[in-house]
Amino acid sequence: MRPQLEADSKKIIYQIDNDNCCVIEEANGNTTIFNPYAYLEWDKSSEFISRDLNAPVFSFHIHDGDLWMYTFFVNGIIVDQFNPIPDYWDDNISAEEMENWSGNAARIVEYLSNVNTADIEKYLVRWDLDSEESEKAYSQDDFENEDWQLLDFMKKLKVPYPLDDNGIPKGEIYKLWTNELKIRNQPARQNQQADSFNIEKKPWWKLW
Repeated sequence: MRPQLEADSKKIIYQIDNDNCCVIEEANGNTTIFNPYAYLEWDKSSEFISRDLNAPVFSFHIHDGDLWMYTFFVNGIIVDQFNPIPDYWDDNISAEEMENWSGNAARIVEYLSNVNTADIEKYLVRWDLDSEESEKAYSQDDFENEDWQLLDFMKKLKVPYPLDDNGIPKGEIYKLWTNELKIRNQPARQNQQADSFNIEKKPWWKLW
């Protein structure tokens, strides 16, 4: 079963830690889908969207506050990927696999004409975990070599981050569920009277 979405026409603002809260925002000609924390098929979804739209799609991930990473799909095929700690899950990772996760700014620019190699290449470095000092990739960045450096990277790609500084969704809010990710009855904040809500149902792949 493919994931399903419900669009809330009366703007129920689900708390972002709700297991079914999905947020979609568009800006600069790009679209970001913020999947629920409990949704684990982000790479498969990104691959499908890339193939279905014949377009470049990033699958971004922040893991346990330790690192950020991405897999970059073009027409459903992985063309680049990055992890600043490639041996995070396996100390015995091969040299070839390490290289596969090193990221390639020039490769990204091949498919994103509005991005410059010089503006993103400094993010794609392996982190020195033994160093007691950390620094920003670029002086104008907000974050150093840490999980939230992803937001600086996304800014350079002109890809919107759909939450504000308080973690409140800025984009359109949807309820997402699959066979594995069941709908859970969790409280939601709302900015209108909760008399009755006309929910528009539509498949997730028909949102664009």
